[in-house]
Amino acid sequence: MFVVALFAVLLVSMSAHTERVYEAADGFKAPDITIENSHSSVSLSDLKGKYVLVSFWASSNAQSRIMAAQYDDFQRNHSEERFCLLSINFDRSERLFREIVRRDNLSAKSQFFVSGNDAESIFETYHLSNGFQSFLIDPQGKIVATNPSNSTLQKFVCS
Repeated sequence: MFVVALFAVLLVSMSAHTERVYEAADGFKAPDITIENSHSSVSLSDLKGKYVLVSFWASSNAQSRIMAAQYDDFQRNHSEERFCLLSINFDRSERLFREIVRRDNLSAKSQFFVSGNDAESIFETYHLSNGFQSFLIDPQGKIVATNPSNSTLQKFVCS
């Protein structure tokens, strides 16, 4: 009886640490999301093999908007074969989002607007209730940095 109970405990604890366990924090497998814009639809799982920076922002949040522009600049200077930016916006309207993209001269290709249930789902999945964040995901799908600086991005992407 003891052996059966021990086996059951081991089985449960091992299954709790498989690739199915997701947490939006360094060292964990990045939760998969699928987003669309007028140019394309993309899923994180489709981008395995590249470094992916998922950046969440809104025009009402100055810090996240500044970082969105800095990440956009970084992306323009790096190979698409090795690095991809998914910049996800949570503004109250798509019209506002498009105007900010135009004013800030952001690359429309990497900018995605989400609203409604999609926004709520992503917000919960990535635990954004404490503020907008950005996550650098390695080619295997693991989060390697939260809110990375340009030097951190350079270290991972250009090594």
